[in-house]
Amino acid sequence: MSEDAPGSGRQLPPFHCPYCGDEDLTPHGDSPDAWRCGACLRAFTVRLIATGVTQ
Repeated sequence: MSEDAPGSGRQLPPFHCPYCGDEDLTPHGDSPDAWRCGACLRAFTVRLIATGVTQ
């Protein structure tokens, strides 16, 4: 079994815009991690940096 690089796994899509809180999100561009908010018209990405669990 091979281990993927950090951040390379698919995450759940965001449920709301981090800027205005609206839930009208659509994929943006060719990136699978980019989203566009239909309410405030911002495009953004969300990246998980850590889970808080220490090893």
